[in-house]
Amino acid sequence: MADALGKDLKLELEGRGIRNILSAKEATYIPQWASKFDSMGFRGQLKVHNPDLVIITLGGNELAMPDPRERAEPVRELAKAVGARPCVWIAAPLWPGAQNTGLFEVIRANCAPCVFVDTNALIKLEVLAADGVHPTLAERKRWAHFMVRWLEHNRDPVGPQPWSILASISAPPDE
Repeated sequence: MADALGKDLKLELEGRGIRNILSAKEATYIPQWASKFDSMGFRGQLKVHNPDLVIITLGGNELAMPDPRERAEPVRELAKAVGARPCVWIAAPLWPGAQNTGLFEVIRANCAPCVFVDTNALIKLEVLAADGVHPTLAERKRWAHFMVRWLEHNRDPVGPQPWSILASISAPPDE
């Protein structure tokens, strides 16, 4: 889902003059990104780019796992790698028939200092691509636009970092 959101999110941010880097790979899992061996290059990219904000969208491939608590430590490790940077972990949108056995709750409980944003509680992505899982191109654009509005609404303009997130987050007002 990182790529489904990422491409249009990148365009939305660039349209506002915000330089950003997208790193997405298909069919990956949280432990791969959290690996201390940096098999996905996450730590290396943080070091090279030193971003003001990190946005993570992982977990869609692991929603139906029988014991999502297995992901608690990899989520903590990934969040630890982010360091003191502001970070937002965006939940994948649920598709019809998706089984969330509690993974989002595990992520929410373990992703600090990242702020967990539950896509499903904030925006309904109604139309799915032919694969029955990913949002259509139009819905991806709508999701990205919504997430940029969420970032703008929850950005702390007087925070210690350029993309500090407010202590009390909320949904942006309707357009």
